[in-house]
Amino acid sequence: MKILMVDKYYFIKGGAERYYFELTKTLEERGHEVIPFSMKHPNNFPTEYEDYFVENIEFNGLTFAEKIRRAPEILTRVIWSTKAKEAILRLVDKVKPDIAHLHMIDHQLSPSILQGLKEQGIPIIQTCHQYKHVCPSYRLYIMHKNQICEKCIPGKYYHAVLEKCHKNSLSASAIVAIESYIHKWMNIYDLIDVFHVPSRFLGKKLQEAGYPSDKIWHCFYTINLRDYPYHPESDDYFVYYGRLSEEKGILTLLKAKKHLPEPKLKIIGDGPQRPVLEGFVRDHRVENVEFLGNRGGEELISLVQNSRFVVVPSEWYDNSPLVIYESFSMGKPVIVSTLGGMPELVEPGEDGFHFPPGDVDELTDRIQTLWQNPELCKRMGEKARQKAEREFSPESHYDQLMKIYQRLTRTVRSDVTM
Repeated sequence: MKILMVDKYYFIKGGAERYYFELTKTLEERGHEVIPFSMKHPNNFPTEYEDYFVENIEFNGLTFAEKIRRAPEILTRVIWSTKAKEAILRLVDKVKPDIAHLHMIDHQLSPSILQGLKEQGIPIIQTCHQYKHVCPSYRLYIMHKNQICEKCIPGKYYHAVLEKCHKNSLSASAIVAIESYIHKWMNIYDLIDVFHVPSRFLGKKLQEAGYPSDKIWHCFYTINLRDYPYHPESDDYFVYYGRLSEEKGILTLLKAKKHLPEPKLKIIGDGPQRPVLEGFVRDHRVENVEFLGNRGGEELISLVQNSRFVVVPSEWYDNSPLVIYESFSMGKPVIVSTLGGMPELVEPGEDGFHFPPGDVDELTDRIQTLWQNPELCKRMGEKARQKAEREFSPESHYDQLMKIYQRLTRTVRSDVTM
């Protein structure tokens, strides 16, 4: 089978691209041909198809004057990119794919490519990595207010402007609100045959916005378990790893840690909240906390492998965090807040614990329980690894995905023939 794999970035920028390349590898190892379509970017991995990619455009870092000057270019690129549609049609004409699997296409590619693919009778599946279909700013979260927000879900996108929820900018928020209104009026996302959601929570939000339930398919992400080897042994510390920003709930974790002087916490990662977090530790004399900054590769794997457990205290609707997949693969129980798709991944008392977001007392209790019961921690880690093998392995993911691919290619070919 020939699969056209589409994402606006052809390098690993975040979790969406990590899944993109993991899925590509899984498909290619089983004899399928995967053809990429993306945006030209200096960080891209090399590919023979780069000449078909759409030209690079950057929105971040522009001054207000530059945004005004480039407004026509930005609007046409975000809302309806004729160039992206023409580029993908040239690629389709060359490779003649059986199916298109989309990931992040917003802004740099735009949904204009959907129309091009449908004109050629190509079935479309999109993996939803965030909440763009129901929220103009992707997150269902107002960053500058540190506040969950669902006001736009019924299609009332003007709230994005009122809240300045995109980059705390009136102009940027107006653009994404206009974008959402136009795409809704066009019914452009009706052209997608299947929405792959890695969390049922995200699928529920799509249904609340009016997307038909028979188009929504739930399947967890996949990771290569060999990259995150099972390691039941541990040293005397637990970890948080990821971005250091307010929506991640790290301050709640530190408030809980204040009541637990004995356990050692290693915080791995960096971000805008780091000075605040370090200041809290210093001012409140929180003991046994170490900020390690960004770590990657084998060093990061080793740090997590040798921890007792992992805490993911997010205070926004985290969709399906890969840190939980990785931690489970390495045999580490995970404590998560009950927001977004996180509680779907963790079975309380089996492979980790839940706690209400922002609840310092409950989080303190969960950490203490795991810290004081190393054998329980180890048993949970074993079950976590078993879940990873059962739910997240490339073999399991491939089998489920191929059923969708085959159903879509049969259905669309039948419709085209008729």
